[in-house]
Amino acid sequence: EKKIRLFQFLFDMLEDPKMKHCISWVQPSSGIFQFSSQNKENLAKIWGIRKGNRKTMTYQKMARALRNYSKTGEIRKVKHKLTYQFSDSVLKTLK
Repeated sequence: EKKIRLFQFLFDMLEDPKMKHCISWVQPSSGIFQFSSQNKENLAKIWGIRKGNRKTMTYQKMARALRNYSKTGEIRKVKHKLTYQFSDSVLKTLK
């Protein structure tokens, strides 16, 4: 089984209406999304479980992974708090 990548997980969560309290689209057409400040830890925990981590995943650790994505250009930080954007190429593969 291929390891799920963080951007794929986040996209899946964005497309799941039940996850709206944790993560939501700001501008879906441009790939801009935002974490909920109340529930971001919740989402990180789910990511940790999905990844099969033994230790609890925190938002801080997940955000570090997101920052690493900005080096590859797959996801970049947007000027607003807790807001990120998928690159066009990533969006194309996800949709």
